[in-house]
Amino acid sequence: MSASGVVVIGLGNVVLTDDGVGVHAVTRLAERLGPQPDVTIVEGGTAGLLLLPHLADAKHAIIVDAIDVGAEPGAIVRLAGDEFALAFSADTTVHDVGLRDLLGAARLSGAWPEQLVLHGVQPGSTTLGTELTPTVAAALDGLVDSVVRELAGWDTALLHAGAATA
Repeated sequence: MSASGVVVIGLGNVVLTDDGVGVHAVTRLAERLGPQPDVTIVEGGTAGLLLLPHLADAKHAIIVDAIDVGAEPGAIVRLAGDEFALAFSADTTVHDVGLRDLLGAARLSGAWPEQLVLHGVQPGSTTLGTELTPTVAAALDGLVDSVVRELAGWDTALLHAGAATA
């Protein structure tokens, strides 16, 4: 991927119910869009700092994750700029520390993309289980739609392919 590219990274642990929503979302996004010349989609899972090169190589980045902002389960969340602090205002989990470390390392190392946005869903449960809760599963298409709209706003190849109809 070139430094002018776009990366979409899905985070989460797919064996902790709603915590895996980011991975589920980018899988669905890849199925919906197919190959895109300007967009790299990464199933980041719980890779944490190993994802730093993807941010360093991107001009624009979207991180998709379960984001606990104290809203109703299934609420779609978009955070940009200083709003990132909201993602860490509730009780911090090991997963949150990984995202916080990734964002901190990106900022300190100069790997911060020109634009970085978090898209996510308020989780309902992060207990052991491989299926999303019904409320979060029902929000999955809306989450993918919000990512597609963000990509279209960045004038990626999606505009030319007509994929940004969501």
